[in-house]
Amino acid sequence: MKRCRYAGGIVSITLILAFILNLTGCGRFESDKHLAKKEAEEIFRMLQDEDIEGLSVKFSEDSRKYHNIEMEWESFFKHLDGKVVSCSGISFPGEGKGVDKDGTVYESHLSVNFKNVKTDTGTVYKDFGYYQTRIDTRNPDLQGINVFTMKDPETGTYYNVGGFSSEYDQKKGS
Repeated sequence: MKRCRYAGGIVSITLILAFILNLTGCGRFESDKHLAKKEAEEIFRMLQDEDIEGLSVKFSEDSRKYHNIEMEWESFFKHLDGKVVSCSGISFPGEGKGVDKDGTVYESHLSVNFKNVKTDTGTVYKDFGYYQTRIDTRNPDLQGINVFTMKDPETGTYYNVGGFSSEYDQKKGS
């Protein structure tokens, strides 16, 4: 009889802890990552289809204001050796959140990397992905993809689509 009460207590404590973690946002973190992965998979399909219009819409207002995103995508695809066929996975090498004292997220961002992107010519790109602002209550124009980057495996040259207004302002001031 004592074992049943003890086991029941453990189950109750476990359920209470799970509920508390969900309320504090720890459970939400996993669902945020799940949403980011689904979106990254959608973006990868757009890359395979060379859907410049669809990819351009994913960019932040800030990037679209200072860059000709569609033209930059055209240039990006011209620099690719072939058409994107596959990748070996998706990772999130950098992510962060700003949370105020009340627990409200005011900023959330992440980096997405498509691992070993392969083209129909057999070229493999290791540095291929984007930086995205998911939430920014202080500057909503930053929400969306901020910059998409790939590194040419033969030359080491980086090709970017988009960027931040702060980078533009720095160049203008130089």
